[in-house]
Amino acid sequence: MPVKHALPTAPVTRCSSELDALRAELRCILQHPAFTAERRQQAQRLMSCCTSPALLRQWLALAVAEGARWEEAALAQEANAG
Repeated sequence: MPVKHALPTAPVTRCSSELDALRAELRCILQHPAFTAERRQQAQRLMSCCTSPALLRQWLALAVAEGARWEEAALAQEANAG
């Protein structure tokens, strides 16, 4: 009689939904004017291949930081112009 092995599906589903959520958040952050359309397209290609939630979280943190630096530079430029 063959032995059936039941594989747990919850961790895979949880990981998949976490990946989907991280990718969606990254796509949203990448709409910031700090990122060109070309960079968004390149990031989308990388995100679609990435299966590591930790790496996507790291990219998200870097994108948020870059957007913040862009905002600070834009505010400084406005302050100097005015």
